Amino acid sequence: MVSRIPFLILALAFVKSSHSISCYSCESSKDFSCSEFWDPSVEVNQQYLSDCRNVYDAKYCVKMTGIYDGKLGTKRFCSSRDWGDYCEYIQRPGDPREYRSCILTCANNECNSAKILTISFLAMIFTSFISLSF
Repeated sequence: MVSRIPFLILALAFVKSSHSISCYSCESSKDFSCSEFWDPSVEVNQQYLSDCRNVYDAKYCVKMTGIYDGKLGTKRFCSSRDWGDYCEYIQRPGDPREYRSCILTCANNECNSAKILTISFLAMIFTSFISLSF
């Protein structure tokens, strides 16, 4: 029995621990620095980094912008569900304005920072420029 202990310890050293995805988790209605466009390398934003252990089977990071829960702002969170990637315009009853609301879902660590939306925004500008030139 004693001769098996070193092999057991060696085997346990090579076992990888499993953990969920790592995402930013914040709401702009509660945290002023959780804005739509932000720099995740700024130290104050590192406080929003979550290991997603509080979400069962978390596989995705989600970033919502626009109106959610009746509030205008940004929300980042961990999810076990793929919410998709889309934007739409929403008009609340009695309000003459339309609000752009987007949901962006990704499956890599720390991927729900501002960079996703920045890339989409640049792609939208590029596509608009090309369509205007024809």
